[in-house]
Formats: sequence, structure tokens, C-alpha cells
Amino acid sequence: MASAGEGIEPLLKDISSVAHVYGASENPEAPVPMPDDPSGLELEQTFLLIFILLLLLCFTTGEYVTSRSPFLTEGSYATLVGLVGGLVLLLFNLFSNADYTISLAFPNDVFFDVLLPPIILYQGFSMHKQRFFKNAVVITLFGLVGTILSFSAISLATGLLSVFSTRTCLRLGAIMAATDSVAVLQVLSPERTPVLHSLVFGEGVVNDAASIVLLRSIRSTYRRTEVDEALSSVITNIFFGFLKTFSLSSIIGVAVGLFSAILMRLRSAQRAFREQATRSTSSPGLQDTPSWLRRSVSIESGGLAVLNHMCATHQVAFIMLLAYLAYFIAELLGLSGIMTLFVTGLVMSHYTLHNMDESAKVTTTSVFHAMSLLAEVTIYLFVGMDCLYEGNWSNVNKTQVVALIVVLLVAIAVSRIIFVIPICLLQNLWPADRKLNFYDMAIIVWAGTLRGAVSVALSMYSFAPKDNPEFADRESSTVIAAVMALVLFNVVVLNAVTKPVVGYLDAKRKASSNLDGSMGLSLVSYPAEGGDWDRGEDGYTPARIGDAGGSGTEASKRGWLVQKWSAFDDEVMKPIFGGEAAHPRRRDTDLLLALHDDSGEEEEITRDVCLKAENSREG
Repeated sequence: MASAGEGIEPLLKDISSVAHVYGASENPEAPVPMPDDPSGLELEQTFLLIFILLLLLCFTTGEYVTSRSPFLTEGSYATLVGLVGGLVLLLFNLFSNADYTISLAFPNDVFFDVLLPPIILYQGFSMHKQRFFKNAVVITLFGLVGTILSFSAISLATGLLSVFSTRTCLRLGAIMAATDSVAVLQVLSPERTPVLHSLVFGEGVVNDAASIVLLRSIRSTYRRTEVDEALSSVITNIFFGFLKTFSLSSIIGVAVGLFSAILMRLRSAQRAFREQATRSTSSPGLQDTPSWLRRSVSIESGGLAVLNHMCATHQVAFIMLLAYLAYFIAELLGLSGIMTLFVTGLVMSHYTLHNMDESAKVTTTSVFHAMSLLAEVTIYLFVGMDCLYEGNWSNVNKTQVVALIVVLLVAIAVSRIIFVIPICLLQNLWPADRKLNFYDMAIIVWAGTLRGAVSVALSMYSFAPKDNPEFADRESSTVIAAVMALVLFNVVVLNAVTKPVVGYLDAKRKASSNLDGSMGLSLVSYPAEGGDWDRGEDGYTPARIGDAGGSGTEASKRGWLVQKWSAFDDEVMKPIFGGEAAHPRRRDTDLLLALHDDSGEEEEITRDVCLKAENSREG
């Protein structure tokens, strides 16, 4: 017992001394002083203050600087601003007791849950569906098949180094298959180069989703099979998992998108029916709607009454929440929320948007665009700041980093050439107005060789335990450092020469091209070169030269699949879920317009905002 008492006495003395230091022994009511260490909240607030200042700098000066620089793009400019911001944080770290270096780390959880979703949602929401389906075969070949071929070539090339495991090579192949074509899209004009802009934009959208789905399939496959030997079985499981995830995620996106469309359709239908009853006038447009819909809106229903009282602000919030609901449903089911979100945005803009109030349509597009643009600039800032994070460069094999960078550059370029040229030649087998020449192919190759923030985030997500590179093993740290250096080289160097290179190729293309640009009308909406928005078929898409809409000549140029889908969409889907009218002169964008009395006066439709504004300027 004496020994036990001797062991407890020192502990009691320590407790007494600590209590005496904080004033607890003499005056229990006295305030307890806190240790003289900067709190985590103070560090976070300081970081957010600096980061917001960097965002303001990018938004106020980015367009001015990039429009006058022959080399800088908005992405490279934001990355350089991020580098400056990282240096500022390092200076804070030198002259204070706080550790600001951890703030430089790329936040993977924030990237996938906060930053990437609005970008993907807006890509689907801003895409022009008629243009997309018109070029769907070529875009799918570039975006889906091309991603798989790039993944295979990069994985094989890294495997030839014989320094990384098979699992690492496969994950690295999926990561580096993700392209970053924003710089090229900023140079290409959708009016001057409609074919190229359509293909590059469409490929980039599908490629981002496909790369993420592919990486998740690899991770899930290796969770079930922890061996590295059965390579053929692993690859088979990866591709089957990829197809399953891609398909099921798309189905969820379509289901949620159509659900939102039918709710907004019922809301607009009941509201239009009530307005018709108030005016006591006949509405010929009501006969074009399905009989069940006419019966539904003519019957008082509590549920429909709730929808009828949704103002424009509530409609915007409702659509946004439904889109994110689809994202988290897919994530909870182990599927790809990114793919689901893209398809949801695609369906919502095709059907749901046309059932909303006019002010809600413009507000929804503006909000989605602003969120996407803010997320893109934030990501580029984080890429610049993350380059200065010491944890990315510790515990690496420098020789392997250099070798891996060289191999990745060669593999990306070679794989790009291997599948782009055959697909372009296949494209040239179609009607004469769809041919691509050598300079078109060169621009497409260049657009697909650039890598950006998605690759950085995927490498952290896949190789950094606890989202911190400092906890990674030597092989993983080497891969992270190589990807970071390669992306920095792409953003700062290759993006800098993108304007002169693409400008030169574009000039040569125009000199030798015999295209009239009737194939690849832009996948996103832009103002005409004169600066004014000319109302197109749907009241929101700008009218373009040669876009005859419902003309027989234009319809004859469509493929068989596009013609069948257009007929099914006009005759079956749009009467139920809403959407733009098949005929330009009857723009039934919502049932309210269809039920409008025949007064000879057409409601003024608010012109849409410029979609994907960072890519709409001419180089």
C-alpha cells in the first residue's frame, strides 16, 4: 500500500501545480487563463480572409489581364494568383507562431462534395441538347471510348517503368485520363469554329465524368480483390463495374430530372388552368396536352395547390435541392454522384426549365452559372497554393518523379494521337459538311493533352491517406508529386502557349478548310458576334446562320437515331414533361404559354445570360 501511495503523490502534486497556475487552488471563481497558442478558429479566419481577397482579385482583374495577354488564360492566371497567395501564407507562417502551411493542402473532401458538383451540374444544364444529340456519336467516341483508350495506354506506359504496383498504374491511368480543355475552349470561338467547339466541349464534359467513374470502379474492385496477380480478372471487373456505375448513375439522373419536370409541369398547368378559368376564355392550346394532365389540373388537389404557390425563388431552390438530392442518392448507393448530377442537369434544362416562371428560368441559369464559375476559380487557386505545400514534396523519389513525368507526357500525347485521328477519319465518312481537316485534328489533339485540377484532386483522393500527403507511403508520395508537377507544367507552360498555338492552327484551318460549319453548332448558348441575343427556337438559344430549326433540309442532315429520338421526344416526352416546341413559331416552353389566350400579343421573354462565359470570348 505504501508503494501505491508513493505513486499517487507525484500525480496529485502535478494536478495541484496545474490548478495553481490557472488560479483554481486559491480562487475557484477566478477566470481560467487559456494557453498562449493561436486557436484553430483564428487560423481558419485568417486563411479565409486571404482566400476571399484572392477570389476578389481574380474576378475583378482576371478578364482584363487575360484579354490583353497573348499567353495567360483565366485558369493559368488564377493558378498564378494562388501561388502568390501561398507565398503570403508562408510569410505569415514565418512571422507568427501559427502554422498556416496546412491551409495550403488541397481539400479533397471539399472538392468532391462542394466544388466539383456545381461545375458538373452546370455543364449538363448549359449544354444544348439538340447539338449534343446531333453530334452524340462522335462526342461519345471522344469522351467515353477515348477515355478508356487513354487509361489503357497510360496504365501500360507507367507499368513499363517496373517501379509501381499494378494497382498504382491502373489508378494513375484513370487519373491522368481526365483532360482540362478550358484553355482551348477560351480560344475557340463557337461562331467561327462551331465544329471544333462542339467536339471539344462535349468531349470534356463526358471525359470528366468517365474518368471519375473509372477511378471509383478501380477502387471498388480492389476493395473486393486485394491481390495484384490476377490482372485479367481485375481489368474485367473494372470495366464491368465502370459500365454498371455509368449506366445506373445515368438512370438515377434521368429519373430525378423527369420527376422535377413533372412536378413543375403540374404546377404550371394548374396555374394556367386557373388563369384561363378567371378569364373565362377558351384555350385551344389545352387540347395539345395529355387528357390525364387536363383532368388533373381541373380537379382541386391539395398537393397541386402547394406547388401552385411556389414563387420564382422557391422554384430555383427546389430545382437546386432536387439536383443535389440526386447526387447524394447516387453516392449512398455506391454509384457516381458526379455522373448522376450531369445527367440530372441535362434533363432539367431540357424539360424542367421550360415549366418554370420566366424570372425563375433566368435566375436558375444565373445562379448555376455563378456557382460554377466561383467553384472553377476556387479550384485553380487551390492548385496554385497546393504547389507550395511541403507535404506534397516530402518522402518522394526524385528520380522516379522525373521519369514518371516524362513517361506520362509521352503516353498522353501518343494515346491522344492514336485514337483522335481514327475517330476524325470516321467522322469524315459522314456527309460532306462534317469533314475535319488536319488542323482540326491537331486542335482536338492539343485540347486533350492538357491536364488540370481534376487530376490533382483525383490523385489526392486516391493516394493521400486522410486527405493529407504527409501520411502517404513513398510510392504514393512519388505519384502525388509527379501529378502535381505535371499539372503545374500544364497550367503555367502549356496553357501559356495554347493561345498562340491554337490561334496559328485556327488560321491555317480557315485557310485550307472547306467546311461551312453546319455540323457542330455550339453545345452551349452564346450571344451573337454583334453582342445581341437573337431569340432562337426556344426563346433562349441564340439564332444562328444556317440553323433552320425545323426545316426539312436541316432534318435531312440528321442521323437516323437523332431523327427517331426527336420524333419520340416531340410526340411523347414533351407533352408530358414539358419542353420547347418542335416548331419555332409555337414556342411552348411551358403550359402557361400554351394556354395563353389568342390576343395576338406575345409575352416578352427575358433574354438568357451568357452560358459558360469564360469560354465565349474569341482568342
